[in-house]
Amino acid sequence: MNCVSWNARGVGNSRAFQALSDLKRSFNQEIIFLMETKAEHSLLELYRVRLGFTGKLVVDKVGRSGGLCMFWSDKVCVTLILYSRFHIDVQIGSHGSHVWHLTGLYGNLDPEQGCHTWTLLRRLKGLSSLPWLCLGDFNEILRDSEKQGGPPRPRLLMESFREVLDSCELEDLGFFGPNFTFSNIRDISLVQER
Repeated sequence: MNCVSWNARGVGNSRAFQALSDLKRSFNQEIIFLMETKAEHSLLELYRVRLGFTGKLVVDKVGRSGGLCMFWSDKVCVTLILYSRFHIDVQIGSHGSHVWHLTGLYGNLDPEQGCHTWTLLRRLKGLSSLPWLCLGDFNEILRDSEKQGGPPRPRLLMESFREVLDSCELEDLGFFGPNFTFSNIRDISLVQER
């Protein structure tokens, strides 16, 4: 099974669609989870068709921000469990393999509200005993080495993130590619995070 998540920061332009198309062509995902789509249903439906996906779930943007979307191919059967502004939770089945639990998560940007994201994860853990994969942007880091530039991340926030991963029996699967997946794209006061 091949899944990917992408914090798109808006998919309403041809460059974003081209990046998404290149991603699909390079890795041939069965499931793509998009965060911060900032897009209308009609555009996401057009993308679903143009990318060759069978299904989609959309959580609407709020004003000019947010928005989640999950696309999937005909190789998987997706059953919606629960969704909110910050997540899409589904059960995945595929031809000839086991059923499993998938959560696409977009963590709250406000560190003060991070506890709500962790409460959500704990609740989702309790909904299923199936093997569980969480992907997305938690908007938190596990350790200092995952951030470069700007003020240090408060220890308490990172500890809370580690605690919820432990209590939900989730493990960091690591990564390949660049060390940092986020940049504030500034020449002065550059901040990069994984």
